[in-house]
Amino acid sequence: MSILIDEQKRILEMLYPSSHQEYETVLEVIAAFIEKEVHPRADETDRSAVFPRRSVEGLFELGFTRISFPKKYGGLELPSVVCVAAMELVAKGCASTALSTSIHGTVCEGLLIFGSHEQREEHLGKLIAGEELASFALTEAHSGSDAKSMRTKAEPKGDSFVLNGSKMFITNAGEADLYFVFARTDKGPSAFLVPKDVDGLKFGKELSKIGMRGSPLREVIFEDCIVPAGNLVGEEGKGFDYAKRMLHGGRITVAAIALGIAQGAFEQSLKYSKEREAFGQPIAGFQMTQMKMADTATSINAGRLLTSYAAYLKDSGVDFESAAAQAKLFSSETALKACDEAIQIHGGYGYTDGLGVHRHWRDAKLTTIGEGTSEILRVIIAKNLLESSSS
Repeated sequence: MSILIDEQKRILEMLYPSSHQEYETVLEVIAAFIEKEVHPRADETDRSAVFPRRSVEGLFELGFTRISFPKKYGGLELPSVVCVAAMELVAKGCASTALSTSIHGTVCEGLLIFGSHEQREEHLGKLIAGEELASFALTEAHSGSDAKSMRTKAEPKGDSFVLNGSKMFITNAGEADLYFVFARTDKGPSAFLVPKDVDGLKFGKELSKIGMRGSPLREVIFEDCIVPAGNLVGEEGKGFDYAKRMLHGGRITVAAIALGIAQGAFEQSLKYSKEREAFGQPIAGFQMTQMKMADTATSINAGRLLTSYAAYLKDSGVDFESAAAQAKLFSSETALKACDEAIQIHGGYGYTDGLGVHRHWRDAKLTTIGEGTSEILRVIIAKNLLESSSS
């Protein structure tokens, strides 16, 4: 973790000159845990496609989810830049673990921003402490990027809402204790908290994936699923606005995950290039290998700065939609390129299971799709540019 930690420390020292040492200590503790407990299980998690419960629970016990949340709910109230740096460390160790914890964090943030006092008092402390696992249920089989076309409905019935419909590609589905669900009412898209043990909530079979195989992905089905009216999050009809705000923050987190994956592949390639010999010398001595390494390191560092900048803007209370989209777009595509180069540097061994380097490429691909595809992010960035230039 030393290369990554050193790069993160430089950013923290630049942004927080008076308190960076405290933040660095938090990262060092997390890095040590990941090196000892999370990374050694990553290959087996990928092969078995089993939810890495020990790793997730271990991070919760360490206080990973507490980092950026208010102290009144049990958080540490540290900057979001520290949080994304920590997420990058987790992703470098195991991307499946990182994805499941990132979705959990997205729900925590949504509940903090949009939840009622009663909802926060009932759930937020437990979620931040890791006593409950959360899931974010927005996507449907017929509405991915076009979230306004959702078909899941929530109809009022007395002092309750009855949900019918289904969600597709839902991370942590079946494992989570609480679901942040979006459904259409007469007033428009709305958000609801749905506990796992409620009647009418069902799950499809776990979907087989090419990457992040340990992070469960299932269909979530609602059949006359009744939730109290008090489980409505915020205002009825405002759900789409809430989802967008949560996705903005989630994109920063996914950018950090992408960078962690890229860093893992990069460091593995750097080590291999010094050990693998061809034509009487280590392949690290060949200029073409050096060019690949130089380009990869430069892109990862650029992505890290974009991601830290987006997180910094988020904490500053200014509009960070475009910055988050840029960070996620650049970092996810950087990860895919970095992992492709890693396979190339490893040659035939990179294509086989022996060294496991292709796991990084398979994990990286999802970061260009989830929380907004690269294509949608380019639309968002362009929209922001056009709007700002006309004002």
